[in-house]
Amino acid sequence: MNQVEKNAAGAQRRVLIVDDDSDALRILEDFLEAKGFEVIGAVDGHEALTRFHDEGPFDVVVLDVMMPGLDGLEVCRRLKASPHGQLTPVLLVSARTDTRSRIAGLYGGADDYINKPIDLSEFLARLEVLCRVRDRYRDLAERRGEAIRTAVTDSLTGAANAGYFSRRLREEIARADRYSLPLSVVVADVVGPPETERPLEPLDSPLKPDVFAGPTDQLLVSLGQALQASVRAHDLVARLRRSRFGILLPHTSKHAVQATVERLQGVALKVPAQPGAEEGPAAGLSLRTGSAELGPRMDALTLLARAEPP
Repeated sequence: MNQVEKNAAGAQRRVLIVDDDSDALRILEDFLEAKGFEVIGAVDGHEALTRFHDEGPFDVVVLDVMMPGLDGLEVCRRLKASPHGQLTPVLLVSARTDTRSRIAGLYGGADDYINKPIDLSEFLARLEVLCRVRDRYRDLAERRGEAIRTAVTDSLTGAANAGYFSRRLREEIARADRYSLPLSVVVADVVGPPETERPLEPLDSPLKPDVFAGPTDQLLVSLGQALQASVRAHDLVARLRRSRFGILLPHTSKHAVQATVERLQGVALKVPAQPGAEEGPAAGLSLRTGSAELGPRMDALTLLARAEPP
């Protein structure tokens, strides 16, 4: 039994092979499957693009250069223009051995180039090198994504943080002004049960010392998750400070805000006293809310000031 080739994520390595020569395609498919790869074949450029987007992701794409219609170079360019294609190595295969053809392929976005007739040992070695490159691409992309998530996320609740909310608010105001779209903001202060309320010390917060800190961290986590689950995909929930949330509502006028506010208040009332408990008493949280719709020549600070809860 052949050992299954696995990538850094522990999944079987997947290769898309594209060649209009069915015999050549079958030879490479049989060879790689015998080496433990999962192989998907395509006989022309259009089928290759369809399979890449519908059946991906792939660790490597192997492209024959000389195909009728959409040739390998054009397929490579289109793949590399897509988000997933940018991170997927491409190995070009061609009967052309001249330097100009190799250079054209590499400048077209390919990561490597091999000539026909293919030496299967060399082909396997090049493929394994490209698989390791793919693993590094994937690792770097995941680290970058994690760094971005950390930079824009509130570490306690998982909602957006105040800095990201401020940036998104300015962007949405510019978009709303440009295209004459409605935009509203809700500001919600969390009011916790009396036994969880405690005065802030002057050094704990930029707020006035006589303002109460509000509910416990565990309840804020539960509430933050519940609020995020209750809004639309393009809305944004952020924790602006200790017990204050901001909700950014693109494409929403003041006439539609009230329904959203009532839904958010209902969500707060249902947050359980014991985090994670599906049944049991509610924690007794409530929201004191204010809202405002963007008006002419209104900036972010003015909009937030008008949404200040009473």
